Amino acid sequence: MLHRARQVREASLGPDAADLAVARDYLAGDLLALFGAQEPRDQRHSARTARWLLDRGHDSDHDLIVAALLHDAGKGAQRTRDRIVHVLTDWLPEPLVAGEASRFEMRRALARSRAHSERGADLLVSAGASPRVIELTRLHHRSPGRDAMLALLQRADAAT
Repeated sequence: MLHRARQVREASLGPDAADLAVARDYLAGDLLALFGAQEPRDQRHSARTARWLLDRGHDSDHDLIVAALLHDAGKGAQRTRDRIVHVLTDWLPEPLVAGEASRFEMRRALARSRAHSERGADLLVSAGASPRVIELTRLHHRSPGRDAMLALLQRADAAT
């Protein structure tokens, strides 16, 4: 619950200079443009996810850092209230709350949230990301099984 309260409090904050520096250090071309196209709060969260990993010595795992920077790229534009409703309704079946073709923006935003891993992976394919970055993004909300790198990305994501 404290984690969610922190998320709401920080929802209006964008990336700082250190966050942007990490993105510039690890991304170029279309991947950097994809990072820049994220909502500012997603840029901040993604950069902080990457920095969490870097602070723990994972600077040689290039694909892991790139995946951390771009794992939420599929969320698209969302208002803070859309994010809050997503968290509160995550346990409900998708047809009750989300609809990609709905006339209500909140229902469309909830559909984007629920499909963001897959949408992000598709964006990464188009941007020329490595197969491993695409896989980590696509799976970052699924059970990691024996995939230690995916488990590490999930820990970093949850910590930030």
